[in-house]
Amino acid sequence: LDRCQWPAAGLLRGSAAHIPQVRIHDDDGRRRRRVLVLCTGGTLTMTPTPNGLAPVQGALTEWMAGMRELQQDEMPEVAVHEYSPLVDSSDMGPCEWARLAVDIGANYMDFDGFVVVTGTDTMAYVASALAFMLENLGKPVIVTGSQIPLCEAYNDARRNLIMSLIFAARDSVNEVGIFFHDRLLRGCRSTKVNTHRLRAFDSPNIPPLANIGISIEENGHLLLPQPRGRLRVHAELDTR
Repeated sequence: LDRCQWPAAGLLRGSAAHIPQVRIHDDDGRRRRRVLVLCTGGTLTMTPTPNGLAPVQGALTEWMAGMRELQQDEMPEVAVHEYSPLVDSSDMGPCEWARLAVDIGANYMDFDGFVVVTGTDTMAYVASALAFMLENLGKPVIVTGSQIPLCEAYNDARRNLIMSLIFAARDSVNEVGIFFHDRLLRGCRSTKVNTHRLRAFDSPNIPPLANIGISIEENGHLLLPQPRGRLRVHAELDTR
């Protein structure tokens, strides 16, 4: 991790400016679940700049603060951590995957689930790597992004983000998944299949874990059971 462009972080342990140090389900009069959003960049975070659309630090946090859907009682409480600098997904590699895995492990006991916002070009690699790096995962880690930025009037980012938060707050998911368009896919069985359509990802050899229509239709027989051991984070990767 020493070579990583992101500084090492125990997000709840010593950087309270980023994430409030609040335990899961503290006695605040509510029983809302808590989800940590880890944002690396990508199309979803793009905002108009003098040089065209580009990922902008703080844009996702600002947009989410104004989303009325997230204020509804059935939605989880959300804490957002945007890495600095935000990176293009083509620059995401083993170092950044390890940073994500370590930060999920460091905050594992303080959140009910996790959402990773990243670019689509290497999203399948991120999800697959995390699936193997997070052994005995007993909570949802949902990787998502978009084909159209959240700042655009017509976009797929808003629904992808909202549905990822919903899945990250569900008890039934105990693995790394990709949510995109209208499906939850197993992270280590997914691939990008289209650069121009909203259904950009597929898992060719396994059906979706869930489909979204008027309601959520889970394929319960495909979902992984709760693990028998504690979470183990494998952050050492051989890049040869």
